This record gives sequence, structure tokens and C-alpha cells, in this order.
Amino acid sequence: MGQELKRKFTALDAEIVCECKTITAPLDYSMDMHNHDGYEVLLVLGGIVNFYTEHGGNRLKRGDLVCTDELDFHRVEVITRGVYDRVVVNVKRHVLETASSGQTDLLTCFHRNPASSVNVIHLSEEEVMRLEVYGRSLQESLMGRLPGDEILSDAYLKQIMVTVNRHFLGQDILPRTEIMPGLVMETFNYIENHLTEEITLKCLEENLHYNGTYISRRFKRITGISLQNFIIAKKIMLSCKLLREGMSPCNVCEMTGFNSYSNFSRTFSKQVGMSPKKYQMENR
Repeated sequence: MGQELKRKFTALDAEIVCECKTITAPLDYSMDMHNHDGYEVLLVLGGIVNFYTEHGGNRLKRGDLVCTDELDFHRVEVITRGVYDRVVVNVKRHVLETASSGQTDLLTCFHRNPASSVNVIHLSEEEVMRLEVYGRSLQESLMGRLPGDEILSDAYLKQIMVTVNRHFLGQDILPRTEIMPGLVMETFNYIENHLTEEITLKCLEENLHYNGTYISRRFKRITGISLQNFIIAKKIMLSCKLLREGMSPCNVCEMTGFNSYSNFSRTFSKQVGMSPKKYQMENR
């Protein structure tokens, strides 16, 4: 599994990001499995896509709305040639915590329903049009430089998040056809359950009872990235979680199965953009 390590963690460059995109907009890492240091709301406006997470996959179309938890890996595969219109909102945890109240927790929509592999609901055409207007208004106010734009941004974000949470609380999660191949799902589960250990192709072969090359090929077909890159990215995300909880970088290095602190620090810095110590200082 010796391949060049590619960065799959996308740090948000602002506390709130809202973009109304088409297929011609930069896709960044969304064509490969990746994650963010914040929550994501995705509303599909046009086209058909396959949406994958570590927990499974569903096919999405206009009106489907997905809420992805912070640091969760996900990927979009465009099925309709040349068509993929969407509204994407990324927001950091503390912003939503501050905007919540004693009666309303705006993080609720990101709590995955165990009955569904993807946290998705379907909206009516009227609801889609309303959320699209909110999204474009939020994008405009975030880009604005006039007095009061920051107040409008706060108001539009709250409108979007209240609307999204009401829909998630008011709708039953309907069963959808699972599109994640069984072998790939087993691979995700094995990695999740053995993340603090060394994970090799031989381990996967012995436990999944398939040839390692075949496992790797099937995994990359769905995720867009190699097994090695995903395993390292997962270990780094576990490191982020442990560092946020106050564990020392040296202990985190040992907990996540890196063979030396220098290797851990170098890999962490390449993935996250800063050293483990600096990351911990900035996220206390």
C-alpha cells in the first residue's frame, strides 16, 4: 500500500461558508472521499449523484437534503453528465452551539439516524425553492462588505438551520436503496474497529476473505482514494478528536498506532496544515 499520501482533510477557511454551485464550480475534494472541521448541509438542486459516507451510500436527486457530521468522511459521485447544481453550507460547531437555545439544538439534524446509512430527507418543491433563496441570501451577505451584512449572515444561517432541523424532526427517515457494495462496507467497518492498530492488506485479506488487490480496487472505486490514504486520514481524524479532548500529542501518537512521533507529527501537519501541538492550542 505504498502510495503518495494525499491530503483529504479540508479545513474551513471561515466559520460559515455558503456556496450555490453548478457542475462548473470547483469541486475541490468532493469527487474523492474527504472531510471537514465543520458540519455540512447539502441540498441537491439539479442532477443525480451517488452520495457515500463511511456508513453507506444513497442515490440523490433534486430535493434531497443531506446533513453530514463534522469530520465524517463523505464523497459525491456525479451520475448525470454535466449537471450537478447544489447549495452547500459548511459551519463550525461553536457557531451552531452559540446560535442554539435552551429549547432548540441546531445540531440535532446532524445526529445520524441508525436506521439510515445516510442522513438524508426529501423536500417538496416549495421547500426546495425556499431553502435555495435562503442559501443565495446567505452567500450574498457573507460576501458583502456593507454595514449589517454580518447581522444578515447570522439571521440567514439561523433561518436555514431552523428550517432544516424542523424538517428532520418532522419527517420519518424513509428507507432508501443501499448502493454501497457489501465488501466495501465490511472494509469500512474493519478499519473503524481496528483504527488504533496497524492495518495491513494481509490483515484485511485474513479477516474479509478476499484477495488484497481486489479489496483495494473495490474500495478505491467507491471512495476515489487508496486504502492507505483513507486509513491514514482516519487515524489523523481520531488524533484531532483526542487532541481536542486534551490528550497529550505523545499519547495520541501512541493511541493511533504511529511508529514514531516524528512520523506522526509530519503526517498530521501535512493532513491538517499545522502541528499537533498547534492544533490542540487552537481548539481548546
